[in-house]
Amino acid sequence: MLNPGESLYVEGRPLEAIYALRSGSIKDVATRASGSEAVVQVAIPGDVVGLAGIFGASSQTSAIALTHSSVCKLPRMSLERIVVDAPGVATELLRLLTASITSTQQLLGGAFEQSALARVAGFLSDLSGRLQRAGLDGSRFRVGVSRRDIASHLGVTIETVSRCLTELVRQGIIDVKAKSFRVLDGRDLRIAASAL
Repeated sequence: MLNPGESLYVEGRPLEAIYALRSGSIKDVATRASGSEAVVQVAIPGDVVGLAGIFGASSQTSAIALTHSSVCKLPRMSLERIVVDAPGVATELLRLLTASITSTQQLLGGAFEQSALARVAGFLSDLSGRLQRAGLDGSRFRVGVSRRDIASHLGVTIETVSRCLTELVRQGIIDVKAKSFRVLDGRDLRIAASAL
């Protein structure tokens, strides 16, 4: 069990396992050359963090709990045996790696093509959809992600995130209370996310 602010693994140190998130939320962060933090992933139940550890490399990121979180640790050595004994696990790991790469590419592509409002709407729509696919309530969620974290993840300012959230509330698409979100109109949220 991780408490909010507690690290699961630390950037630059060997990563001996991958972790499946059972409950809570975790942010995966990298340190920029300037020393500032870049949020590269917000993990929710069903997500896996530490995938770079599969190959025994040092971690390029730090994983920090946003809320009280529970993980299932899959040590690299055990994982290697499981992959040999159950080829389906290797297929699932490749699927997870592909999904992670695709998500990163979409985020980077959107940074140049989409408006800030579309990026914020897309972030919330993505969280909502991932929670639903994990069998959780995607219409009401509190993942503990701050506006600063959202801004870092999307490459915008905190003020821009605040303006975008205010606009989505004004349009009746979402409701926001601190770090808790309620999706009032999922269809309109997806439409806002696809706008240029």
